[in-house]
Amino acid sequence: MICDTDPELGGAVQLMGLLRTLVDPENMLATANKTEKTEFLGFFYKHCMHVLTAPLLANTTEDKPSKDDFQTAQLLALVLELLTFCVEHHTYHIKNYIINKDILRRVLVLMASKHAFLALCALRFKRKIIGLKDEFYNRYIMKSFLFEPVVKAFLNNGSRYNLMNSAIIEMFEFIRVEDIKSLTAHVIENYWKALEDVDYVQTFKGLKLRFEQQRERQDNPKLDSMRSILRNHRYRRDARTLEDEEEMWFNTDEDDMEDGEAVVSPSDKTKNDDDIMDPISKFMERKKLKESEEKEVLLKTNLSGRQSPSFKLSLSSGTKTNLTSQSPATNLPGSPGSPGSPGSPGSPGSVPKNTSQTAAITTKGGLVGLVDYPDDDEDDDEDEDKEDTLPLSKKAKFES
Repeated sequence: MICDTDPELGGAVQLMGLLRTLVDPENMLATANKTEKTEFLGFFYKHCMHVLTAPLLANTTEDKPSKDDFQTAQLLALVLELLTFCVEHHTYHIKNYIINKDILRRVLVLMASKHAFLALCALRFKRKIIGLKDEFYNRYIMKSFLFEPVVKAFLNNGSRYNLMNSAIIEMFEFIRVEDIKSLTAHVIENYWKALEDVDYVQTFKGLKLRFEQQRERQDNPKLDSMRSILRNHRYRRDARTLEDEEEMWFNTDEDDMEDGEAVVSPSDKTKNDDDIMDPISKFMERKKLKESEEKEVLLKTNLSGRQSPSFKLSLSSGTKTNLTSQSPATNLPGSPGSPGSPGSPGSPGSVPKNTSQTAAITTKGGLVGLVDYPDDDEDDDEDEDKEDTLPLSKKAKFES
């Protein structure tokens, strides 16, 4: 791969793909003792990694790349791609190799290359290391002042809005958003004067604000503790000084409260109970009164609905009068209504069946109603009355 004479490095690209497949831990089979993977990576970093990084170390002995032709730049880009892959997937071995061999400093020398793709590969390598948020890497970066090549490349790029500009700003924005305190303090303390004039983005001013907040917390620890209490949305005093109402409020689980439910102290609840019950009692009284009125109206409606078409109303002069109707047939001797006859009311065991029943209804206003209940089976009743009045001999004949 390193000795490929093709100007386009076609064979080197294919070999790099094979190497990535070999060193990928996901492609390594898990054994019973789980030591094969560790042994293979240990062998690779001890006997093979220095061969891959040899072109990089040879070309970055100074502050600028020794050879900056296209073929060398493309080969170094392939090496940086493999190193970036190892940073992502090999935590322990690549960390020791980078720190012991000072690989990151050598890689950042390529930021001064005239080939933009090679400078972006070097920046991507550092961005991958910062993305791990590992304090070992952070201390190594701060100790060696490895932000200096990045800041120089950013200033040399000027006001041009290109991929280099966006990638550098994104790296500083990641430090601000993730609140990496050590790197934030390092950047502001050492490079703020060079970056304070950049005002088309708020990234560097945001870093400055983060740094000032850290200084305030360090100078005033009480302020930091107060902010942490406010973030927890609770203020708790000494348990001995808590009153009963406050203790009940603190013991209330916020998750059990319904959305929009207000927290009311017990004293306020007792004060408001009387105010709440007063309108409720008035409402219940009005409801009972309304129900009694509806029952009266319903009773009157039922009485009027039971009246037959022959219902007659007559006005009385304040006195209750019973109206009766008598037919001429009831006064005749031998009729069912006459006394002494078998069907008369005076005789025991007899029931008047042919007489129509009447009822008198008197209201408070003096309105009297007469209801006539006609008999539907008058013919059958007359036959039965005749049967009762006939002698026994004729009655037997009548039945036959």
